[in-house]
Amino acid sequence: MTQLQVQRTVTLPTISWEKLPDDFAFPDRPVENNFQPLLAAALRESLELAGLILESMLIASNFGICATVADRKVIKAPNWIYVRSVNPIPENEVRRSYTPRIEGSI
Repeated sequence: MTQLQVQRTVTLPTISWEKLPDDFAFPDRPVENNFQPLLAAALRESLELAGLILESMLIASNFGICATVADRKVIKAPNWIYVRSVNPIPENEVRRSYTPRIEGSI
C-alpha cells in the first residue's frame, strides 16, 4: 500500500492596526446589554481585590477594536478585555484610548 502525503498551504489574510481617519463613520447601533457594564466592573473589582492586576496589564471595557483585515475595516466591541502584558508608558502619562471627534459633540 502506498501512502500519499499532501501538504496544505494556508494563506492568512494581511492584518494591520492603523489609526482610523478622523471622519470615519462608526455604526450607530447598540452593542451592549443592560448587564454588561455591571459584569465588567464586578470582574475587574474581583481581580483587583484579589491582587491579580499588575501595572503591566491592560483591562478595559466599553471600547472598540479596529483593524484592517484583507483591505477591509473591521470593528469589534467586546464587553471586556484582558491583555496580560502591554508596553510600559512613560512616567506621569496616562494610558488613553483614541476618541474620534464627532461633529456637534462636546
